[in-house]
Amino acid sequence: MSIIEEKICLQAYLKEAFCNDADFVTRNIAVMNGKGEVHVSYIENLVENDMMNTYVIERLQDSNPEESASSVDDFMAMMTSSVIAAAKVYRSDEKADLVQAILTGHVAVAWKDADYALVIPALKREAAEKSETEPSIQSGNEAFTTDLSKNMNLLRLRLPSPDFRFKQMEVGRTSHTKVRMVWLNNAAKPEIIEEICDRLARIDIDIVHSISVITELIEDNPLSIWPQHKLTERVDVTVANMGEGRVAILCDNFSFVVIVPLLVLQEFQTPDDYSQKWIFSSIMRIMRYAAFFLSSTLSSLYVSFVAYNHSIMPPALAIRISEGRSQVPFPSVIEVLLMTFMIDVLKEAGLRLPKGLGQSMGILGAVVIGQSAVEAGYVSPGVIIIVAISAISSFALSSVNLTNMSRVTNYFLIFLATIFGLFGVIIGILFLQWRLVTLRSFGIPIAHPMDVGDIRLMKDMLIRSPIWKLRTRSKLLSENKTSMGDSTRKPGPK
Repeated sequence: MSIIEEKICLQAYLKEAFCNDADFVTRNIAVMNGKGEVHVSYIENLVENDMMNTYVIERLQDSNPEESASSVDDFMAMMTSSVIAAAKVYRSDEKADLVQAILTGHVAVAWKDADYALVIPALKREAAEKSETEPSIQSGNEAFTTDLSKNMNLLRLRLPSPDFRFKQMEVGRTSHTKVRMVWLNNAAKPEIIEEICDRLARIDIDIVHSISVITELIEDNPLSIWPQHKLTERVDVTVANMGEGRVAILCDNFSFVVIVPLLVLQEFQTPDDYSQKWIFSSIMRIMRYAAFFLSSTLSSLYVSFVAYNHSIMPPALAIRISEGRSQVPFPSVIEVLLMTFMIDVLKEAGLRLPKGLGQSMGILGAVVIGQSAVEAGYVSPGVIIIVAISAISSFALSSVNLTNMSRVTNYFLIFLATIFGLFGVIIGILFLQWRLVTLRSFGIPIAHPMDVGDIRLMKDMLIRSPIWKLRTRSKLLSENKTSMGDSTRKPGPK
């Protein structure tokens, strides 16, 4: 403990440590018929209030002055032995340890102006929900709920740090929906936090019926199909992004959390990338890039090759495709659009039906429609294969934002391929890339670090480098560049 900390009384030190935490509570309780006073300090939504009131507050208020001793130490000993009815009560005079104890769901009870406190466990334990939309194989599946207080507890338990900060606002003139911005003070940039606050404060709407209402009103460019925010229901994903300097936006009555600013390569990351060896994670991440490319461009490439650029295809492949289309009465673009549309309809129907029935209907519908269409001669077998590969590739994407974008991009490029052939597809891809490098997410280029071309900044973007190499945060997101100490080295013998 430093000399400065020793000179500061315990209560003043705690108030200074939690000065920016609105959930920090200190209650002054008179004991011994008003002859003394104790301070009870805790995080409001992190402790079990019923247990604390029954076994701590009421016992302190009912303490018998005749049983108390004349000195503070005797009184605190009496509280430990007979007044406070809780297990594992211990005494601590280390101020930093008391702060950490309060952050992990303990209650600190201290005599007025004393330099030590009694630490009482009172953590609120609640069963966590499991993630349904972002399942994981090897990492935890802890998910947020519709209760804002419980969601804050889930974050606090994973980030028991004095740098944990939040700011609460109300959005909606009629709904009065509570919105909380949460960040780590030692990681996030103050300019980004201030910008998010300003945009939330400018929202003037009657009812917030979905968290997407908020995101659409604070995005830099809501007309763009490129994602500009990350939407997640996973606690571990939120914690990891906060550690990199991003801000989480929690909304009462909604189980999803908005994470900003976004770098587009984030959307290809999954929790399983960090629960298995880096080489396997890197391979799977590259496969997701390939899946995004296939789901967005494969159908349009097929249309351009069949309708315009025949000479690009190998002769054997061109002959086989021509034989398959010999009895088809429609142009290739009509075939592709018809089957792509039916696949999208089946996807949507599978989402709207009950879970088990939806999966069965999706598989059965795809098989029946595809087989019947080929036998009837309405579409060629090659189109079925192309559309199926495109649809399966979209299932490999780890983000709903990417899946939706790949759908829109697919139709857009098919339209260009119909008019201009392969040249139109290339022009469309270049246009999308141009939009990517010009977009910002709260002032941060979403194409970073691809826009600067620095391979050193892509250690956890294009691939997943070993953990011991991920020592720094992005300078665009955080002023505190270092995220790992120098003592952390590559594993191996000394």
